[in-house]
This record gives sequence, C-alpha cells and structure tokens, in this order.
Amino acid sequence: MQCIKIITPLIFFLALSNHARASDFHSPRTAALGGSAHAGPLLNDSIYLNPSFSSFLTTYSISVNYLWFKGLLHGHGLNASIQDGRSEMFQAGVAFTQAETGRSLHVASSKKLSGRLAIGLGGKFFFPDDNSYTQIRDGLLSASLILSDWLHIVGIVDNVIESSEGKARGLYRELILGTKFNIKGIVLVYFDPHLVPNIKDTSSFGHESGLEFPMMSDFFFRLGAFRNSTIPFESARGNGYGIGAGWLAPRISIDYGVSRVLSPVVTTSQSIGMTIFF
Repeated sequence: MQCIKIITPLIFFLALSNHARASDFHSPRTAALGGSAHAGPLLNDSIYLNPSFSSFLTTYSISVNYLWFKGLLHGHGLNASIQDGRSEMFQAGVAFTQAETGRSLHVASSKKLSGRLAIGLGGKFFFPDDNSYTQIRDGLLSASLILSDWLHIVGIVDNVIESSEGKARGLYRELILGTKFNIKGIVLVYFDPHLVPNIKDTSSFGHESGLEFPMMSDFFFRLGAFRNSTIPFESARGNGYGIGAGWLAPRISIDYGVSRVLSPVVTTSQSIGMTIFF
C-alpha cells in the first residue's frame, strides 16, 4: 500500500530511541477512557484494541504518539502507526512502539461479512532488550457487531497463544466483551468486562469503563476507570482512572490523556497524539 511508504521514516525514527516501558499500547484517547472503547475505537486505536472495527473506519490514517510517566517508575515512549480502511478487499494496519524493555510491532487486518458485522485478526511481536527472552509472538481475534446506531457489541480473544515467555511479560489470554452505548449523542458509554482465566495472584475478572462527552461538533471530554486491567507502561495489571480530551477536525485529530495508576504501583502517565487521516 502506498501509505506504508509514508510511515517508514517514522518507524525508523522510533527505532533509534531506547526509552519507555510497555507490553501493549494505549493511545491518549484509550488512556483517558480507562483502557475501554473496544467497541468504538477511533482511527488507529483499532490496531491494538479491536482489529475487526477497522472495517467500519473507511479512511487512510497515520498516527504518532508520545508518552511520559513518573512515580516510583518513570520513563517515556514513542509510537507510530498507519491504517488503511479504504481497501475493498480487506482492511489492515501496522504499528510500532519503542519501549525501555524493548520494541513491539502490531499488525492487524479485518474483513466485513455484512454491513453490520466484521471479523479481525491481529498479531503482536515483542523484541526484549534485556536478552532474557527470545522474540515473543502472540495475537488476537475479534468480531464487531453494529446492532444499531446506539449499540455496538464486540467479542475479543487477546493473547491467543499465551506462551510461557509471553506470560512472563504479562501476556495472559484474555476474553473481552466490549460494549458501546450512544445516548442520544450526549454521551458515549463504554463498558468492557474481561476475564483472564489462567492468571494467578490476582482476580481473573476486571473491567475498563469510560464516558465520552461530545462538547461541540469537534471537541470531546473523556473520563475512565479500570480494575484488574493491563497497564501498558508498567507491564502489569492493576487499578486506576483516566481523564483527557480530544479535538477532531476534518483531516486531523489531536488527543491528550492522563492515566493515574493507584495499584500495584502509584504512577501517573500523560500522553499526547496526533492522527492525520484522508
């Protein structure tokens, strides 16, 4: 795809950096929504949250994000991605994240089965810097159903392989039910309960929840909370909340998010991102 050529310099730039701490990735919008919105990812968020939803996002989009966090842990990180939702055959995206503990590559593809149903497949590749493990591979499967303008439901199986190396990095198999409720355009409600059957030393049940308020036609205010959920920059699971805002113009989106982790380690992260789409 022609757009892949555009992002190559961005990926090369990120590969030169050595800082951040992440196993997966949360964009500023996702962080502000407490990790939720699997049933309504915006633009390139579908690469990480729910590949099948990219079939409903009929744009080319290029995104760059920057994260910094501090507390008992501190660091920063970089991410770049591209997604093609306009291909008639199938839709696809690729993303690169640089972390203190290594680099990660995400790929995703999707296909519509009908006007309201799509399926998706994603792959994850982690390259640890500490040489403790070889390359870690995993993936996810998803299906999105647009029941109506006010209700979306998705089903996701994340970390399908669940290798021993992956579990050492917190990549446990996770079953996610994503829901989105559009209440008369006044507020968008996201509630994503999940189950991690094989995890030990913590509850296997958790959730990510979020509220998104369209303040004007192009400005959004966001709140979220999470419990027993993935904290990408800590490579752990825990509890906390998020807050943030976004501005959506005809060809560009700028988003800012704050995530406050309350446990297991108190940490505050901030992230800012820009997406260009056409």
